[in-house]
Amino acid sequence: MVYISPIGRNWGPIVNWDSLSKLYASIAIAWTAILTLGSAWLIKNRHLPFLRIRNIPLAIASVCFLHVYLIKILLAYTTNGHFLCSAEFWIMSIYLPFGIALFQANMVQLLSISTQQRKLLDGDRASIRKRSRNGQGISGLWSRWRALTALQKTYFGIGTGMFLQFVITAAIYGTSAKLQGHWGNIAKPQGQALCRKGPEWIPSALWQLFWCCIYGPYLLYKIRNVHDTHYWRTQTILCVVSGFPGAPLWLAAVFTPGTAWKWVNRYYIPPMWLAPGIFVMQACTIFFPIYEAYHQHRLNITTTNILRTWEDNKTWDDTTLGSGSPRMPMSQYRSNEMYTTAALEKVLLLNPNPLLHFAATKDFTAENILFLLAVRDWKAKWSRLRASPLPEPKPQVKKMLWREAIEIYAYGVSERYAEFPINIEWKIRSSLDNIFCDAVEVLRQEMVSNDSSTQACTANHEDIEAVGKESYESTQARDNDDEKFMAPEEFNEGVFDAAEKSIKYLVVTNTWRKFVTAMREGDPRVSVETFS
Repeated sequence: MVYISPIGRNWGPIVNWDSLSKLYASIAIAWTAILTLGSAWLIKNRHLPFLRIRNIPLAIASVCFLHVYLIKILLAYTTNGHFLCSAEFWIMSIYLPFGIALFQANMVQLLSISTQQRKLLDGDRASIRKRSRNGQGISGLWSRWRALTALQKTYFGIGTGMFLQFVITAAIYGTSAKLQGHWGNIAKPQGQALCRKGPEWIPSALWQLFWCCIYGPYLLYKIRNVHDTHYWRTQTILCVVSGFPGAPLWLAAVFTPGTAWKWVNRYYIPPMWLAPGIFVMQACTIFFPIYEAYHQHRLNITTTNILRTWEDNKTWDDTTLGSGSPRMPMSQYRSNEMYTTAALEKVLLLNPNPLLHFAATKDFTAENILFLLAVRDWKAKWSRLRASPLPEPKPQVKKMLWREAIEIYAYGVSERYAEFPINIEWKIRSSLDNIFCDAVEVLRQEMVSNDSSTQACTANHEDIEAVGKESYESTQARDNDDEKFMAPEEFNEGVFDAAEKSIKYLVVTNTWRKFVTAMREGDPRVSVETFS
């Protein structure tokens, strides 16, 4: 039987345990269990490519901070005032703002990654040269600040805001006798009620107001042209819209005079107006990535079946299909062929720009395509050397190939230097680190001491193409013969083979599959000329 107390939350000596209180407690327990399971799944699968760019630790931290506050307000009706006002003040002034601040930092990754990926698309890739040019003093600090990405600057701003929030909260608490429990001759329950009304509580709602009314709409405006495949844009819209009415309604419920809100506040306490927005923020943060994983898995099964069917029928020809065979039509056969590695390799060779644009603007994986293209071009130089009449490449030619390989490693593989390191297995990355890591650092130090040598960082393409010609003499004169830049014995044409194979498989099963599917579904941003 449903029973709800007629007096509701009255700050009396007895806690509420009616049907409404049981409902609130059940929601708190069930939601905690659901979020715990979802968070555990994200932590277990945090190395998946589409989860790595989401910053899972930051996302879970924001959910945890918000959840502490959410549990407090869900159980406020049950406790009926038997929870210290001072403790609630700290929870609302620290856990709520910190949770929303961390959530903001997590959401701004969409804008930052989208911006950085477009820079990759435009060829604006941060170089190890730029990392070596920061000066000293104020000018050096300013150079370092300008070198930070939008995400890093946002992290700094949010971290500063969190620190100020803590300082302000401590100052308010330290100067408020009411928050410290000095209610004079007023009975404790009534004192607890009066303690929760006052300007001391307004700063705790500022983060919510700032997120929903200022920064959230600004972020929506900035990502208006982003149409990603990871549902970040949809997630951001839902979070901003759901949280928009929370803080204004909370302030109205607390500070509106008269009895307009009195009856509502008995059963739905003022901070509960923030709960819907918190629920949506937590759900989007935890379950959108899980849904993406499920969707990816389902599409992988479909793609695998398509490729298996294509492999089983790849020996057919037009004669077989034209003789009344019941097998698939040639149009479908060719459509399925587009999902294969061979089709990807053909596009990378003939017309990679549409795929690169798709990867940068929708899938945020442009670094993978750029790595494959860089390795392809680098291997092409080795092929030209093999075709030359010389028995083996001259030392200075191999040295230039070594320098270019260092650049490929620094731009695309190194977790220290690359803005978007490619997602390869640990063993492969460790092997490349052992070969290139020291060389990158030596090259960086050389650039610090002699900036003019930066032009020797990238292999001179004309020199490589002119194998055996006089131009090598001038090239040799320009190059520094210091042994610290000599290529190790394990350096050869196949140094990137394992990484290339791993990334090619990743592209075929993810970015390439999405690209082909978008083209088949008539996405205007994907051109069919890619396959011509």
